[in-house]
Amino acid sequence: MVENFTIKNLLTESECDEIIGYSTKNLNLTKALVGTEAIYNEKMRKSSVSITNYDSVFPFIKQRLLKQLPGYMNVKGHEINFDNQPYQFTKYEKGEYYNWHVDSIDDGYMAKRYCSIVIQLNNSYTGGELQMQKNEDDDIITFECGKGNLFVFLSNIRHRVNTVTGGTRYSLVSWFTLKPIENFKKTLI
Repeated sequence: MVENFTIKNLLTESECDEIIGYSTKNLNLTKALVGTEAIYNEKMRKSSVSITNYDSVFPFIKQRLLKQLPGYMNVKGHEINFDNQPYQFTKYEKGEYYNWHVDSIDDGYMAKRYCSIVIQLNNSYTGGELQMQKNEDDDIITFECGKGNLFVFLSNIRHRVNTVTGGTRYSLVSWFTLKPIENFKKTLI
């Protein structure tokens, strides 16, 4: 698998607007926490989030992900697994950010994360670029801005959201693991 890719227009503009409208009216957004300890650290991250399961309200999100992702990635003997993976609706207002971090660490519930996914829900803001970097010596890659775009990258790669300089940035974040395919036949050919 490549380390990152973008699927443009995974969601339509009207679907993105519907998700933002529903989420800002019906979800309780709280200060975003960091790490397995789930602590508030404003030097690391400043944004508001709500962790929720959108499958019953917006089933088309998971359906589209499961339809689109296998065409872009294939890990022999495994299938993509979204079981028990909620979505994180994230709101970044002017001056908010998320500094360099990884989504998968060696222990706890985060250890099983294989890929991170970010769906950009709007583009009416400035700053707030999603960027990744394999390590401190590598070039920084900036994902292309686009309402409805899906960004996928390995969860152990460093990434950040730059400071939003104007407007409000909304996104949906989730993760998936890999599940071994039962009775997968291993061959040398």
